[in-house]
Amino acid sequence: MTWPTPPGWTWTPIGELVDATRTQVRADAIDDDCLYVGLEHVEPRAGLYRGVRAGSAGLRSVKLRFARGDLLFGKLRPNLRKCVVAEDDGVCSTDLVPLRPLDPDSAHLLALQLRSETFIAEVVRRIGGANLPRVGVHDLLTLHLPVPPASDRERLHELARTAAATRQAARELTRRVEDVDRAAALSVLGLSPE
Repeated sequence: MTWPTPPGWTWTPIGELVDATRTQVRADAIDDDCLYVGLEHVEPRAGLYRGVRAGSAGLRSVKLRFARGDLLFGKLRPNLRKCVVAEDDGVCSTDLVPLRPLDPDSAHLLALQLRSETFIAEVVRRIGGANLPRVGVHDLLTLHLPVPPASDRERLHELARTAAATRQAARELTRRVEDVDRAAALSVLGLSPE
C-alpha cells in the first residue's frame, strides 16, 4: 500500500492496534432496550450512525456485542467505507466487525484511516464473494496503517475527535433545519405540525 506519511510514522498491522472482539449473543438474549446497529444504520463515508433499540429491530439471528469506543467496521461491501466509533454499548449485525482500539484515545483517528480511500482500495483487493463482496476479519487485521510518532499522537487524536464531533453537530443542525422547513411549509398551508 502506498500512502504518503511524514517522517517518523511507522506502518503497523491493524491487528497490533486493535482487538477484534467478536462476542456473539443470541437474539433472544438481547434486552429490548439494548442499542442495535446494523450495516444499514451506518452512513457511508461519514463516520455517523443511527442505531435503534433491539426491541424494535425484530432481531432473529446471532449478533455481536460491542462497547462504547469500539470501532464498527463494515466488512460487507467495504467500498462504502462504513466505519464508526460506537458512542454507547450495544450489539451489531455480523456484517459489522467490532474492533477495540488498544489505545482508546486512537479510536477516531483509526476510524478516519479505515474510511480513507487509500485504505479501502487496499481492502477491496482482498474481498471475496461475487454477490455480497466482503473482507475477512483475518485479512483486515493483516493490513497496515501508518501510526504517528508519540510526539504527534495527542494532537492528532484530538483533531480526529473534533472532526467527529463537528460531523455529529452538522448532522443535528441539518435535522433541525429540516424540522423548521417542515413546520414552515405546514404553516403556509394553514396546518399545524404534529
